[in-house]
Amino acid sequence: MQTATLLALLIFLLTYVMISVRRVRTVSVERPAAALFGAALMIVFGLLPADQVFAAIDLDIIGLLLGMMIIVSCLEIVGLFARVSDLLLRACGDLFTFLCAIMGVTALLSALILNDTVVLMFTPIIIKVCRSLEANPVPFLVGEALAANIGSVATGVGNPQNAYILIHSGMSFPSFALALTPLAVVSLVVAVSVMALVFKRDLFDKALARPRTVDHCRTIHEPGRERGKAPLYMVLGVLVAVFLGFVLSPLLNTPISLIAFLGGCFLLLALPLLKRDTGTTPILRGVDWTLLLFFVGLFILLKGVETSGLMSLLLRSFEHIGAGMAGVAGISTVSAVLSNLISNVPAVMLLAPAVPVGSDTLWLALATSSTLAGNATVLGAAANIIVVEKGLTMGVEVRLWDFMKAGLPVTLVTLLISVLYLGA
Repeated sequence: MQTATLLALLIFLLTYVMISVRRVRTVSVERPAAALFGAALMIVFGLLPADQVFAAIDLDIIGLLLGMMIIVSCLEIVGLFARVSDLLLRACGDLFTFLCAIMGVTALLSALILNDTVVLMFTPIIIKVCRSLEANPVPFLVGEALAANIGSVATGVGNPQNAYILIHSGMSFPSFALALTPLAVVSLVVAVSVMALVFKRDLFDKALARPRTVDHCRTIHEPGRERGKAPLYMVLGVLVAVFLGFVLSPLLNTPISLIAFLGGCFLLLALPLLKRDTGTTPILRGVDWTLLLFFVGLFILLKGVETSGLMSLLLRSFEHIGAGMAGVAGISTVSAVLSNLISNVPAVMLLAPAVPVGSDTLWLALATSSTLAGNATVLGAAANIIVVEKGLTMGVEVRLWDFMKAGLPVTLVTLLISVLYLGA
């Protein structure tokens, strides 16, 4: 092994250990800091030429994520999530029905917008509603996390790794969604069934305690409600227009990243004009800048892995793992294991060069396995961590076993279904 390749391997391993561990003694090491540190080392040691650094950053991915995050931030500002929670509460007559509604709506929203942002907005609402119903919030938080990951499988904008795969695979948005939506629906049914078995006592042995008044639940984080519905309708209209653009992107010959970015830019100007108590700063505050920086760091890091010759070495190694990277079962196995070791986003970015453009089934297998594997443990996906951390800040603890006793069987069954579905 050449010196450059060996040095790149050491930097690569150090970075991914930092991403996976997230804490060194009492010091927290966040994923963006770890990725950017690894990227900086690649540049400092000359493993990535200076003239290739900024070219390594995939602006298609950054533009898609930024545009969708702006739209989601606007949806939160106009009170969509609070309105949805009100509708769910009114429609449900028992706790199990409420769980099904929570998981169904979470899965649907996670297919339309980034799942991390869905759980970020929904988790506080779910906890407050559960308290008003005198119900244990833990089953509903676990169900929310599982549904967010499962729902995000359905489209190329449901989670960051799917966005990466959609752009790099050459697949169209409609073909991606048509292929994986049935799998997401079946997986959601599996998740609801497992939740009913695992949390039977919390869901069926306790009567639903109605809140004293409807207004009691309307106090839950509902900015913009008193200002009328026009801002909400405008933001929903932009979201619908963006998705129509996604579907028609092959005919328009326009990348979906540009469509999402234009939609976000329009709302940055239009929403403050229509909703006078909102400015650009609150909208941008809702953007997950840490995720964008995480991607920037990974792009530069992996470009250094490529230019140093380490990527070729890693790809040859992957070919000898499990059933091989050429089959659905092989790539699903490698992806699932790697996603739980180093997180699903870097796992997908690492494995993507091994999948040829045009091999749609393998790209879909990479998308499903990396996402569904995240349901196994609390640390398996960012959505899970957000749910647990948000719960802790509100006095609700989702223990590791509480999550795993539902998440692990859901993961194993849905991964098996995915392999059978895509391999058929």
